[in-house]
Amino acid sequence: LFFFSIHLYDSDRRKNAYSFYPGTGDEDDVANNIINVPITPLWREFHGSSSPVPSTMNTHNTRHKAKQKAAASSAASTPREGANEDMSDYGGVERSSDTESETASTKSAAATSRRNISPSPKNTNMGRQAYRRAIQNRLLPALRAFNPDLILISAGFDAARGDVGNARHYAGGKERMGLDLEPEDYAWTTRKILEIADICCQGRVVSVLEGGYGRTPIPSSDRHAALDKAHFSECAIRHLHAMIDPYDAESRFG
Repeated sequence: LFFFSIHLYDSDRRKNAYSFYPGTGDEDDVANNIINVPITPLWREFHGSSSPVPSTMNTHNTRHKAKQKAAASSAASTPREGANEDMSDYGGVERSSDTESETASTKSAAATSRRNISPSPKNTNMGRQAYRRAIQNRLLPALRAFNPDLILISAGFDAARGDVGNARHYAGGKERMGLDLEPEDYAWTTRKILEIADICCQGRVVSVLEGGYGRTPIPSSDRHAALDKAHFSECAIRHLHAMIDPYDAESRFG
């Protein structure tokens, strides 16, 4: 078996500080054919500090790992200003009160789109750039070298832009996005994996659709309002199109 996981990873080592640790960690287990690729959450862009995770190109389980760990530990333990986590420093999003709610559905939809989307990160160890680089440089060469008989995909649609599944949540309904994948990222990834499958295992691929919850509707007077599932649904559709016809999936929607 060969296992590959790409996931958000954040570890704040200050006393009583928030710790976000999904997935399977930040280290490879080469002896057991396990590759883990941690991606720094986008909300780190608003901390004004360096990433606690090394570049996705440098997380191999090699003789340099101890040096990388020491550097990351030193960076994480360095005191930072704004320790009280004022949301203005994070570009945080807060739900509107009852008096601020929009009445026109078109205005509400436009506001939801604007307030749930963050600008592209300057740090290329975050977001879509880091994700694509990890797929291209970590997954594809290793998968081809392993030469599988069957490929199983667990496609996590909670990595979609604005999805609550990748957000850091704060008291009062505030949240900050962690990852920003678009439908074309899912189509591209699927095509790349199926290209390997066509070489190694006669195209034998099974996909399990999981994750994906939706975006928080903002502004909203109802904290229990249903999540907006349009974006992650489009991501799932593009993935399925690529599963059916990987060599036309991207141009079809271009």
